[in-house]
Amino acid sequence: MNKRYGFTLIELLVVIAIIALLMAVIMPALKSAKMQAQAAVCLSNQKGLIQAYRLYIEESDGELPGAYVHPDAMTNSRISDPWVHPPTREDGSMAYSPETPVTLKERLRGIENGTLYPYIESPKVYHCPGDLRLKKGTGLGFGLPYQMYRSYNIQGGLNGEEIWNSPTNVCPKKMDQVKKSATVYVFVDEFYDGKYTNCNGGSWQLDGQNNGNSWWNVIAMWHRDRGTLSYLDGHAETLKWQDQRTINFADEYRETGEYTQENNPDLEMMIRGYAVPLPR
Repeated sequence: MNKRYGFTLIELLVVIAIIALLMAVIMPALKSAKMQAQAAVCLSNQKGLIQAYRLYIEESDGELPGAYVHPDAMTNSRISDPWVHPPTREDGSMAYSPETPVTLKERLRGIENGTLYPYIESPKVYHCPGDLRLKKGTGLGFGLPYQMYRSYNIQGGLNGEEIWNSPTNVCPKKMDQVKKSATVYVFVDEFYDGKYTNCNGGSWQLDGQNNGNSWWNVIAMWHRDRGTLSYLDGHAETLKWQDQRTINFADEYRETGEYTQENNPDLEMMIRGYAVPLPR
């Protein structure tokens, strides 16, 4: 009797079907685990940033780090030297305008020139692993201007852009001018697409419609429906966004334009934690 070696076609198809079924079960679990790991790194980053932020305040007689990331911040006496600088060339000049190609080295140099870097000394803390702009760019392009590295920004109400929008005695520049530090957030996951600058410039702001009840800059959705915030009192947390409109605005804000969202608990929470009263 001849011995049969190997598999029949039907047996091979059964094995392939079983492997495909296992992959279908395993892949979502692996993706979920990867996203959870990325969120954990992001939370760790923000804990490092907020501790550096508070150390700076302690060593600067209570002055808040500058939150206005712009070349003008180094020349205007009303603005404090920012926590990070825009991408900076080897000769010290800064690249900020949209469509200006900047290398990763120039982006990192801008981070290293900021006031918080001596307390951190690691560019990795400024980048969320879920932020894929460095590899994929944004919806506006894939070239160097859109390959952004820094994933976080500081809210504009803490010695940031609100200095221009609100009276200087309303926008706090010192720690003792801020009330309810446990609810006032500092660092925000921010997605920026490069329409006006080649980095996460300026500061993260709310209420673009100036009606006291609207979004403006975008919260990044790198962790599905969750985001990371760190607070002035030194703690950081990952939270789940409750309203689908928050996620939609982050994903499609240029198309939908739904800045004002009444009775959105996420927006209401962010307004409560904004350091400047809204509307301005």
